[in-house]
Amino acid sequence: RVQLNRRDRFSRGLAMMAGMVCLVSSGCDAAKPGGTAKEDSKRHELTITGYNYTNQYIDQFAVNGYGGGNVFVSTPESGGGKSVCCVSWADGTSLPQAVTVRWANATCKTTVTDSYGDTKDWYVPLFKEEQVQLTGPVPRDPGYFEVHIYPDQHAEVAITEHPSEPRLKLDP
Repeated sequence: RVQLNRRDRFSRGLAMMAGMVCLVSSGCDAAKPGGTAKEDSKRHELTITGYNYTNQYIDQFAVNGYGGGNVFVSTPESGGGKSVCCVSWADGTSLPQAVTVRWANATCKTTVTDSYGDTKDWYVPLFKEEQVQLTGPVPRDPGYFEVHIYPDQHAEVAITEHPSEPRLKLDP
């Protein structure tokens, strides 16, 4: 049996915690953004894509609780987007539709000292959450559920057939 010193135990504990967070936040469960549709409606699995027009990296965001990953700061050529699987959309779903968008818009640094006296800096995300109206139109063959986060910290959503060009062209 291998004995771990206290620093190794602390590091292993941190790694296990990080692994659990990743396990909980990952996956590809399909869920409707909301609303009702006819039972015989065609369903589309939409890729969640984020666009970040703020001046800060977004470590994580979600649509109705389904993770959208992280989003880099936009450039003049790119919306900073990151795409992940997925939400489900059924043809005939009524609009407008309220969806909840949640994103990490800041971090708070905290220092933790364990019972052995070892310290570690943690950066805890601070979240903003808002109800956003999906108004349409929805294309005939939807493929993407886009989330656009603007410099004033408001979000807009859209369903598109292909990834959109960035809505804002930011200076480098």
